Amino acid sequence: MLLGIDVGGTFTDAVLLEQAEVAAQAKVPTTHEDVLHCLLAALDAVLPQAERAAEKLERVVISSTIVTNALTEGKLDPVLLAVITGPGMNIKGHVPVTPYYLSGYVDHRGKITAQLDWTKHRDLLNRQGRGVCAVSGKFAVRDPQLEFQAQHELKKCGYEKIFLGSELSGELNFIRRTNSAYFAAQVYALFKRFSQRIARALAERGITAPVHILKADGGTLPLAVALEQPVEAVFTGPAASVLGIEALAAPSVNSISLDVGGTTTDIAFWEKSLPLMAKRGAIINGYPTAVRSFHMRSIGIGGDSRIHKLADGGYQVGPEREGPAAAVGGSKATLSDALITAGYVSFGEPQRSRQAIAALGGEPEPTARQIIAGAVAVIRRTIQEMLDEWAKQPVYTVDDVIRGTEFVPQRLIGVGGGAPGLITALGEAMGLPVDIPLGAMVANAVGAAVARPTLSAGLRADTTDGYYIIPESGRRERLPRGFGKAMAQDILSQWLREQTAEWLLPDQETELISYEHFNTVHGYYDRGDIYSLRMQLKPGILHKVRGREVRF
Repeated sequence: MLLGIDVGGTFTDAVLLEQAEVAAQAKVPTTHEDVLHCLLAALDAVLPQAERAAEKLERVVISSTIVTNALTEGKLDPVLLAVITGPGMNIKGHVPVTPYYLSGYVDHRGKITAQLDWTKHRDLLNRQGRGVCAVSGKFAVRDPQLEFQAQHELKKCGYEKIFLGSELSGELNFIRRTNSAYFAAQVYALFKRFSQRIARALAERGITAPVHILKADGGTLPLAVALEQPVEAVFTGPAASVLGIEALAAPSVNSISLDVGGTTTDIAFWEKSLPLMAKRGAIINGYPTAVRSFHMRSIGIGGDSRIHKLADGGYQVGPEREGPAAAVGGSKATLSDALITAGYVSFGEPQRSRQAIAALGGEPEPTARQIIAGAVAVIRRTIQEMLDEWAKQPVYTVDDVIRGTEFVPQRLIGVGGGAPGLITALGEAMGLPVDIPLGAMVANAVGAAVARPTLSAGLRADTTDGYYIIPESGRRERLPRGFGKAMAQDILSQWLREQTAEWLLPDQETELISYEHFNTVHGYYDRGDIYSLRMQLKPGILHKVRGREVRF
């Protein structure tokens, strides 16, 4: 039996799956001031629906918007970012804070050409460090020794945790690695508290099954491992909805999926029954990172969004959440009330919705349709921006050259509590058919429950030395004859599969997530090669799920 829990901005959903069937499901309000309370409430609502559920559980997976919301809302304090840029690079404006510049330099070959000179950084060493910070060096993926030295000195200053750019990504892009390390440091304390509350909630209900956190690319990590990579927990709510759609009803044609919650709408693209991945990495608060994620966008429009009347007589929906709709006891009109008044959905007391919409000025039904049109226009603009962004992606394959990278949607897929009304209105505006699969109300929790676990590892080889290393295993072996990229992938893939069997994880494909190869010349004549690659167990879903619809 699998348990998936999605802590959303408005509701926390829980789903129990048994043999690809939804055995139990529940939806409770999210209490942001006390996440432990809503987790316990969700567990108490779902566990009694299945006999001996706590004992039968094989795994628990949590997805949450807590990290995404904290970053996008600017609620987190800045942290120290120390960078080793070397000569010729100005990163001002490309990172979220003004960094501290350390001396030292690793060149493009991975050779340390200048050591850290700590006599120049007495001001940093004399600080009373506290909390968490980040260190990132250009070309550190080719030799991380300067990052390690900075980490050692900063720990002596009192910093509890130091995130290194080279440990969060094996790719060369310095800016993306630096931003990943910074955001990981910024969310660490918040994510640690959240993880502790999850552990307490499950322990209080007698659950001893392994606990995993969903990643932005749709894989899962054990809770303890996720603490070492907390930035991976960004965009897990949107990732859960994508996996939920894949499990419940993956579209067979080019489609756009929209997860409409109470606070936000998450948009993703689908091609050949699979979600499209961002080709470069997630964008957080406008800054590029190395976090692998789906090609997605979240916007502040949901069923509980506040409605603002504008000076020109129009209406703006969101991004703030007003609270429950007037139809179910709220004090002011929300987008849900407009959808009820316009006849797209029906729940609660429709007359209360009409009264709340009328209080904004004008006749209820025309006003409601004007509000909905405004929300739909914002979503359509966002979709067009995503289409334009995808079309501008670099061309990587011959197939891309022949067919191009243009994405033409043929269908809309809606999940989430607010989907039935808003997606229908969007479909009318775009002239596209709309599908809302069975189980759409708790699709995020379904997606979390069936997400595959991921495990990643790296390999570095130097043909001059004649050895390769897999740092995660502590293995250092002599290079086999005929060593090259293909053999390096085979060696690393085999090690990952061995670990899969040892840790009793389900067998699954491996994928290459970063690769570097460059030549070295020694004494004008001798030539060598350095290979650096990183692979992981491929994310996705364990199996399809037969959903069932229940009104909460």
